[in-house]
Amino acid sequence: MNHDTLTVVQGNDLLEGAYGVTLDEMRLLNLALAQIDSRKPQPDMLYTLYPRDYQRIYGVNPTSSHRQLRDAADSLMKKPVTIYKEDRNGKVRTVQLSWFSRLEYVSNDDHSAVVLRFGQDVAPYLFELKESFTKLDFINLARLDTPFSIRLYSWLVKARNLTRYRSHGTIEVTLEIEWMREKANLQGKYQDYRDFRQKLLQPSLDRINASTDISVIWEPVKIGRSVHAIKFTYVDESTPEAVKPMRPRLPRRPHVTAGSAAEGEWARKCISLLTQHMAQLEAYDPNEKVSVPDLRKLAGWYKKVGHRDQERETLEAIKLRAQRRKTDH
Repeated sequence: MNHDTLTVVQGNDLLEGAYGVTLDEMRLLNLALAQIDSRKPQPDMLYTLYPRDYQRIYGVNPTSSHRQLRDAADSLMKKPVTIYKEDRNGKVRTVQLSWFSRLEYVSNDDHSAVVLRFGQDVAPYLFELKESFTKLDFINLARLDTPFSIRLYSWLVKARNLTRYRSHGTIEVTLEIEWMREKANLQGKYQDYRDFRQKLLQPSLDRINASTDISVIWEPVKIGRSVHAIKFTYVDESTPEAVKPMRPRLPRRPHVTAGSAAEGEWARKCISLLTQHMAQLEAYDPNEKVSVPDLRKLAGWYKKVGHRDQERETLEAIKLRAQRRKTDH
């Protein structure tokens, strides 16, 4: 099995399904999904996974690969995936699907293996796919070592072929934090944003940036003072070399009264354009920065719209830039 050329293809409803699995279970699942030809009907044959492949692909200890695969097979059968389907009346139905109709571990000194068949209910999201699906390179999934980093990578890549997420050579996706918790079966966990960011989000993105074909930056999206979503911006490293993003033309200040709603609307538009450019620059090259004059403008716009935290952070960035310039000289 040459895992460099394998792909994992799922219907998007399944890709965004809610389920919680361990790393071993996720690895077994992806290894099984990688054997599917999503263009064809579900075959009558059973799929077979061997500990030697599991060991070689994931770099696990040879003495434990048999046990890890067996335990993952035993437990995964009991873990359904929940999807949400809208009926003709617009009502959302919650549907639980079993990944497999058969999943067993065949123990043999020379040829131990997991033997499986995908369930009939989940088959429409895996076989004969013609639209609303996502293709993932298996090698990128195999390089990740936490269930959440694998799920997050999958959600981000889903947007790669959808033009509405593309902006000047980068791809932008906003995911609600509660949505991510639900899909990863983490309800009730990481409720504090700081915990979510430090223990789950940032470590996962560090793994994705270090090991896969996308380079991601992110920023919090607030409602009031609370962070309710994360905006991800990424560059697809598997495509030809990206072109450096051009600074957008910023609108002139309108002839309106200082402090008026019209001035606030102008400032917010400027903030949106410049921060988007900053994200695109960093995604293109982490060493690329906007000019200090632009940062001063940004701080001024934040002040006009009452975003004190962002104003303070921007002024700190200007101060830090000045300190580094002195050190360099």
